Amino acid sequence: MDFAEAFFVAIDAMRVNKLRAGLTMLGVIIGVAAVIALVSIGQSARNQVVAEFGSLGPDLLWVLPGKAKDERHGGVAAEEGRLTLTYEDALAIERDASFVRAVSPILQTSLPVYAGKESTTTVIVGTTPSLERVRGLRLSSGRFLAPADLTRRERVVVLGSRVKEDLFGFGRNPLGEKVTINGRAFMVVGILEPKGQLLGIDLDDRIYIPLTTAQQLFDIQYISFMFVQAESVDAAGRAASEVRRVLQRLHQAEDFTVLTQSQLLSSLDAILRILTIALTSIAAISLVVGGIGIMNIMLVSVTERTREIGIRKAVGARRSDILVQFLIEAIVLSLMGGIVGMVVGIGGSAAIVTRLLRATPTVAQVLPIVVLAFSFSVLVGMIFGVYPAWRASQLHPIEALRYE
Repeated sequence: MDFAEAFFVAIDAMRVNKLRAGLTMLGVIIGVAAVIALVSIGQSARNQVVAEFGSLGPDLLWVLPGKAKDERHGGVAAEEGRLTLTYEDALAIERDASFVRAVSPILQTSLPVYAGKESTTTVIVGTTPSLERVRGLRLSSGRFLAPADLTRRERVVVLGSRVKEDLFGFGRNPLGEKVTINGRAFMVVGILEPKGQLLGIDLDDRIYIPLTTAQQLFDIQYISFMFVQAESVDAAGRAASEVRRVLQRLHQAEDFTVLTQSQLLSSLDAILRILTIALTSIAAISLVVGGIGIMNIMLVSVTERTREIGIRKAVGARRSDILVQFLIEAIVLSLMGGIVGMVVGIGGSAAIVTRLLRATPTVAQVLPIVVLAFSFSVLVGMIFGVYPAWRASQLHPIEALRYE
């Protein structure tokens, strides 16, 4: 038989045993679909993380309490979880670091906030007026925190758009109204425009109060972390060095971590890559299981068609002809499973990415994954089809004709 004839014989064999062929292909279908979906979702998530962090500004630095275990990889694990940064540290950086444009210390916690009969649990951020510029906050009405609010420890609050809707509804203007935080009344002085989400965190579900007021309200002298804005993108590295120098001088120890955006992105990228590889490897195991299923069914097929093999050999078929015939049947099984799995994987990943990540996978992202998964499925068919095909080719024609 030539290749075309062997191909059609394989199709006829699958048509005779449709259910068996379908169940055999199922392992390959699941494996190919899972590999394509997981890699595509992982790549889309990675691109979204990079884009979202890129929107924060490449000139932004993060200063965290505690020494990271390995700053070379962007690690941010704080030493024993201790708070080591203070408002005075932020003032010193702003005063002594020449490549720093602004510093925004942050003291952050989560508590219920009340407005009359309405209440909501939200993130309370104690900060300084510079945060408006550093984080690009925009007001829909009122004003942001003022320097006098910090000096006098005023009980004023700026509401995120989500908190405003939860406490006061859509049509009501809450400027001048009172909200209660930790048993203290605060006057609403500003409402922020919607900011959206960052890595699934709702940036509109938070409120802002003066840092000094927050420290007094919660009886905490330390801060959670601080944002530092460099003079320019090119000056970010020098600004980070200056921040380290100032803090080491004040603390007499390196009990803090300074991260640039590139370090943070590198760390997140490494984590997402490892996660994607791990999940894809697990999914690839199902392809191997599918290959074992193909080998098992092909061995059964060889046993069932022993007399057919004997007749073919009796009329002149060579061992290579029988080998090629059964090898093609195994490849056709994995090929059909790969095609179905490819369609399921592309459709499933596109639906998940569009719904959860609000993004659309590009052809450049999906095509290499599809080619790799499809090629691997065919390779699985070849590898696991070799032994049954070889076993069929080794049958003696007389013994095969006597088999019942």
